[in-house]
Amino acid sequence: MLQRYWVPQILAFSLALLMVGCAAMTKEEKNFSKNGLTIAFKSINYLDDVQNVKFIYPIILSEENIRNHLLSLYYQDILKPRTPRPVFSRRSANELASLFKTVMKKVKPGKYLHFEYQGPGGITEGQVFATQKKLYWNILRINGVAYSNSPLRLEKPTWKLVRAPGQDYQVLQTGRFKQVLKNKIVARINMPYPKQRDLAESRRRSSRRY
Repeated sequence: MLQRYWVPQILAFSLALLMVGCAAMTKEEKNFSKNGLTIAFKSINYLDDVQNVKFIYPIILSEENIRNHLLSLYYQDILKPRTPRPVFSRRSANELASLFKTVMKKVKPGKYLHFEYQGPGGITEGQVFATQKKLYWNILRINGVAYSNSPLRLEKPTWKLVRAPGQDYQVLQTGRFKQVLKNKIVARINMPYPKQRDLAESRRRSSRRY
């Protein structure tokens, strides 16, 4: 009799806990969207290779500084290298910097920012977090194409990020083995305007004249 009485109570309690957990997950997954950009807060437990990273919260950056970061991200095809191309157009960077600024100020301890941008060429997806002096950009997809650069060539290589002044690749150290992660950029938190941007656009305009 006693067991029959407690079974429904236990089931009801378990269901309540499940509902609370789902509500917490829904709250954690709250999205901020504007101009094709969607940003969500994710737990840092989902990140790889950040054991020695001392995150800062919140991330307070000017809109101009964030725009400089976006304009400084370039990538290049691996199998058929050609002139590096910007991850974000100038127009996109201008539109997205404001939302990044707003959401970075809201990030809480234990979280990082996960973003997806629906651009003309497809979805560009990545992760953003910061330390006192560095801003981390982990790019997962560019224009719908996922990053792939296996040294064993188990999958076809796709693209890699190209470093600009003030940027380095993230390096994974396993014993004596070092792996350079070429889809992960570690940049100075205060990035200057990338002058190569004007130079590249000037060259394109000149080539169209002839």
